[in-house]
Amino acid sequence: MSAPPVKKKSRKRLLALVVIVIAAIVLIIPPALAGALMVPVSKVVFNETTGSLSAAQATANVSLITAYEYYFSIRTGGMFRTSDTSVSNSNGNTTITIDLKLTNPSGQTIDLGNTNINGGIGTRTHTIYLSVDQGVRVSGSYTLNIDITASVTVGGILHVNLSPVVLTTTFTVS
Repeated sequence: MSAPPVKKKSRKRLLALVVIVIAAIVLIIPPALAGALMVPVSKVVFNETTGSLSAAQATANVSLITAYEYYFSIRTGGMFRTSDTSVSNSNGNTTITIDLKLTNPSGQTIDLGNTNINGGIGTRTHTIYLSVDQGVRVSGSYTLNIDITASVTVGGILHVNLSPVVLTTTFTVS
């Protein structure tokens, strides 16, 4: 009858070890991936209106947050987020391509890829989060070039390519 208590003790130790390992991973991995406990995050926001393909000047705000907040909150939502402000499918449909290029303080340009949006015609608000994953690591001045191209289809018949719009915003990490 002494054998079962040994198994219970063994299971408790194993469970305790698993909990300790998981806690260590959660506490160590984010700062290790980021290279620091605190990381800079630049939040760039701009509006774009299809139909006329106009865009409001992009604004950038830089903040310093913990690697935990970045990896468990900001990063999980994605680098590029869009919300429809005033969009309608009744006027037609649009295809929008937004291409992002980031120039770092040493003059290197990083291609951050592009985002394609399909939907109605109207105004959208776009938010871009830039941090260690996109190359925002060291102090200095960064420049983000945002190239927007779009085409509009009205009534399924008329297809028009709109003139491209280029937005540039600069932000500083200190």
